[in-house]
Amino acid sequence: MPKEDELSKVRKAIDSIDDQILSLLTERAELAISAGKTKTESDIYKPARESLIFNRLTDMNKGPLNRDQIINIFNEIISSCRSTESTFTVSFLGPEGTFSESALEGQFGKSVTKLPQENIKNIFESVSSGSSDFGIVPIENSTEGSVNLTLDCLAEFDLKICGEIELQIHHNLLGHDRPLPKEGFEIHAHEQTLAQCRKWLESYCPGVKLVSVSSNAEAAANVTTDNQIIAIAGSLAAEKYGLDILNSNIEDYSGNTTRFLTIGKVVASQTGRDKTSLMATTKNEQGALFSLLEPFNRLDINLSHLTYRPSKINKWQYSFFIDFDGHQDDDLIQELFSDFSNKDIDLKMLGSYPKSLG
Repeated sequence: MPKEDELSKVRKAIDSIDDQILSLLTERAELAISAGKTKTESDIYKPARESLIFNRLTDMNKGPLNRDQIINIFNEIISSCRSTESTFTVSFLGPEGTFSESALEGQFGKSVTKLPQENIKNIFESVSSGSSDFGIVPIENSTEGSVNLTLDCLAEFDLKICGEIELQIHHNLLGHDRPLPKEGFEIHAHEQTLAQCRKWLESYCPGVKLVSVSSNAEAAANVTTDNQIIAIAGSLAAEKYGLDILNSNIEDYSGNTTRFLTIGKVVASQTGRDKTSLMATTKNEQGALFSLLEPFNRLDINLSHLTYRPSKINKWQYSFFIDFDGHQDDDLIQELFSDFSNKDIDLKMLGSYPKSLG
C-alpha cells in the first residue's frame, strides 16, 4: 500500500477514535451533572476521590503515554466535568504567570475561577472569609527550605490542608528574541529565584545588575522591548507576557522542586496513600523533643518533614511542624495520637490528605 494511502487510513482511524472520545466525554459530563444535583456544596471537590481516580488510572496505564501525561489529560477532564456541577474559586500567590498559578492548574485543572493575591497571608484570609473556596500556598522548596510565612499562617488560621502538589521548578531567561545589550542591562526575578540560579548567573552573566522583585511574574512584566530589562521566570510567565525563552532550565540544581499545599475547609478522607500534618508545641524543658519524636520511631511511622517556628506564646518555646505518612483515621495514627494525649504537648491537626502524585 502506498504511504499516502496508509497515512489516510491511519488518520481515518484516529478521527473515528476522536469521535468515540468526544461521545464518552459528553456522557461523562452528563453523569457529572446528574451527580451534582445530589451533592451538597461541600461535596463538589473531593480530593481523596480524585486522587483515587488518578492512582487507579496510572496503575492501569501500560503506555505509550507516560504517567505524567495520563495525569495531565485526566486532570483537565475531571476539571471540565467538575465545572458542569459547580464552579469554585481558588486563591494563589499572584500575579498571573507565577509558579503558584502553575501549581493551581496542576491541582485543580484550568476550569476553576482563579483569584491572585498579593501575599500568602491574603490567601489564608480569602479562604477563611469565604471569598475563596480553596487556596494554593508554597510550603517548602528542595533547595531553599521551608516557607516561614506559610508555617505561621497554618498556626494562625483555622483551616485544613486537603491536598499537596510537588512542582518541579524550571527557571528560564526571558526577553525578546534579539541580541542582548553588551552592557548596562538588568535581570529581574524574585529573590529566591536569583538564589536558585546563582551559579548560572555568575558563569554566564557576571557583573550584570540583578534586581529582586516581588514575583517572577512581575519580573516578566518588567521586560523591555530592547532587552535592557530581562527576567527569570517559568514558561507560564513567558506565555502570559508574550516573551521568548532565551535560555531554559538555568536553575543550579536540576531537581529543584517546590511543594505546594491546598488549604480549605474540606476534610479529606482516606485513600491508602495519605500524609498527615500537625503542629506540636512543647515546653522548653529537657527531653521535650525526644518525647515528641519517640512514638514515631516506636510505631515505625515515617516522618517526611520536620521544621520549627517560635510559638509566639513564650520566649524560647517552639512549635514543631511535622508531616508523616498515614491518615488521621488510620488505626496506627490513632495509636500515635493516644500516646500524645498522655504527654504535655499541645497539638493542632493541620490535616490528612492524599500524597502528591509527583
